[in-house]
Amino acid sequence: MLKKLFVFTVACFSLVLSFRCDRRPYGTTSPASASDGRFQLVVEEAEDNYIPDQLYVVKITETDGESRFSGFMVSAEGDIKPDPRNPRRYISLSPGELRPQNSMTAKYSERCPYSVEHAMASTKSFVKVYWQAPPPNSGCVTLHAMVSETQDIWFDSGAPLSQRLCEDMRQSDDVTPQLNYNCNICDEAKYEVCFTGIWSRNTHPLLYPENDWLPFYSDLIGASHSSEYILWAPGSFASSGFRELAEHADGSKMEAEIREKIGDGVRTLIKGKGHGYRKMGNPTYAFFRTDRVNHLFTVAVGFQPSPDWFLGVTRFELCQQNNTWMTERTLNLYPWDAGTDSGVSYESPNLETFPQDTISRVQMSTYDKKSPFYEMDIKDLNPFGKLHIRLIRTYHRRCKDDDDTKPEETTTTEEPTTTEENPLEPYEPSRYRSNDTTREVPLVTDPEADQDCPISQWQEWSPCDGSCDGGRLSGYRWRERYHLVDGVAVEKYDPNIDPTTLKEVPQYCKEHYDDFERNECEEECSDSNDGIDDFKRK
Repeated sequence: MLKKLFVFTVACFSLVLSFRCDRRPYGTTSPASASDGRFQLVVEEAEDNYIPDQLYVVKITETDGESRFSGFMVSAEGDIKPDPRNPRRYISLSPGELRPQNSMTAKYSERCPYSVEHAMASTKSFVKVYWQAPPPNSGCVTLHAMVSETQDIWFDSGAPLSQRLCEDMRQSDDVTPQLNYNCNICDEAKYEVCFTGIWSRNTHPLLYPENDWLPFYSDLIGASHSSEYILWAPGSFASSGFRELAEHADGSKMEAEIREKIGDGVRTLIKGKGHGYRKMGNPTYAFFRTDRVNHLFTVAVGFQPSPDWFLGVTRFELCQQNNTWMTERTLNLYPWDAGTDSGVSYESPNLETFPQDTISRVQMSTYDKKSPFYEMDIKDLNPFGKLHIRLIRTYHRRCKDDDDTKPEETTTTEEPTTTEENPLEPYEPSRYRSNDTTREVPLVTDPEADQDCPISQWQEWSPCDGSCDGGRLSGYRWRERYHLVDGVAVEKYDPNIDPTTLKEVPQYCKEHYDDFERNECEEECSDSNDGIDDFKRK
């Protein structure tokens, strides 16, 4: 047993050493000298941590103001970890990529992987190369430097010629929630999603189009859906409709693809108007419904000119781990690459990617001078847009027993159900909905509605919701109406009616007759802070 353990340990140790390579100067037979501190390796703008996919500058420099070197090599070494498929085997994590900054001073090494070395053995006081940090979940990376003064006087690795950096694990506000595969919310919900474009000459000046009338956003297109449905995702291939959205900011074909899936993984088509010249910063609003099965949403916005870039969020979870609906969230949006065009800048000529690549982030912090992200520090990059999600209201539903829900667990039914382990009072009003009923009017059937889709007349407008500035309140107001089945508003909360006895609204009626409307509003208000502010809003 001890012999086997010894062999295994030696094998692992040998494997670790195999990642190291021969960095000795060409032609030398002398061993490395002990580092005397006259040369050091520095990763600019980084100390102990790196940001995944960030482009860094690695510098070898003298420290005493007079020492010089002629040869060098910089190598990147990634962490190792047990192979999950074979614990006896170890695998190496990506250390990122080292690249020459100047072809006159550095080149890719033919002796060592993940390494660059001097192109000419000229005397120098410093040299710089690029290091593209590895993708997320790559652990720690160690950068080693070899420096030679002459063929036989050289220093290799060790402090201060090595630097170990680990992935910065701090999560930003833009991290999407973890998927909840056991959503047990009985109530359905209505959400508002607002997209606001930020991309402009002021926020992103590098290579921004000269013609101000040229840039525009596509319509906001997406869906609320189940966990089985994928509209787009990193690592997946863009559909033909999605390609049109990304390459030409045309969402019509993608909209048709989503409509085909309504009732088969999709609950609501999300669509908001796109904006162009002089209105690029105007917000775009859309509304959608969610339920226990369809509790995710995905949206995308194409923008032009660009090769195949778009903004968006995919498979965003609205059903929280404590089985309540998320009430509000704001996300910063950065460009994605649809994998269909290989252009590197906004106005690059069309260059089809063949074969088609998968969806991924647009390469940020690149070394390509033709890119608007050339040597960009990701921390300094302004978002291209913002997405604000807000819960508008919920629709009370009574939870069903487990036996009633089992046959429907894999369908996208409109009737939300849950288990007895997390019951809600069947007649309890929604926790998200105001009990204010002063603006409700008696329900009257809209005479202009289709006989097959009866619907009530509109309720009164809500109070103007916004902020008070200079005696004027600018914001939005909303109103709603209700689908009627056998003369009953089945989606209107009524404590005297058992929800399980209500019939379902036909899907056709839900798709063709809006039950929610929102408009801009403006009215007088008071700026006083006397403790009673009738116009105080969220």
